[in-house]
Amino acid sequence: MNKLKFSILVAIFVLSSAFTFHKFYVGVFQVDYFKEKKAVQITARLFIDDLEKALYKKHNKHFYLTTKDEVADANNYIAKYLQDKLKIKINNKAQTLQFLTKEQEDNIVICYLKINFKDNIKDLDITNNVLSDIFNEQQNLVHLNINGNKKTILFTNTETNQKLKYK
Repeated sequence: MNKLKFSILVAIFVLSSAFTFHKFYVGVFQVDYFKEKKAVQITARLFIDDLEKALYKKHNKHFYLTTKDEVADANNYIAKYLQDKLKIKINNKAQTLQFLTKEQEDNIVICYLKINFKDNIKDLDITNNVLSDIFNEQQNLVHLNINGNKKTILFTNTETNQKLKYK
C-alpha cells in the first residue's frame, strides 16, 4: 500500500474515532424567584431515557415516558423522584416542591415545579442528586435568578450541595 492510501486510511480512522457517540450525562435546571408571584419556579430538563432508568431502578417498572404507553400515574412517580433528589431550603427552612406538569422536547423531558414563597430570599441551600444515583458521570447545571442576581452552579456526584447568600 502506498503512503498516500495509508495516510488517507489513518485520517479516516482518526476522524471517525473523534466523532463516535459518547453518552453525555447532564441535567439543566432553571430556578427563578418571582416575588410578585410569591413563587420560586423551577424547570428541570433531563434526558428521557436517563429519567426512565432512574425510575425503573427505584420501582422495577417501565414508565414509557412521553409515549402513548406512558404509565397512568407517571407524573406522581416523577414528582416523588424529584422531591427525593432535589432539596431546597430557603432562609434555613426546607421547602416543598410542587410538580406542575411535564412536556417533551426531542429526547428531553421538561419538568415544571414550583415552591410557594412570599418573603425575601436571604439564603438558599440546594442539594441536587438528580440522576447521580444512576450515573456517576452525571452533572447538573443549575441556573439561578434570585433577587435579580444570576448565577450558575454545577452539581456532580461528589458535589451535591451548594449554599448561597443573598442581600
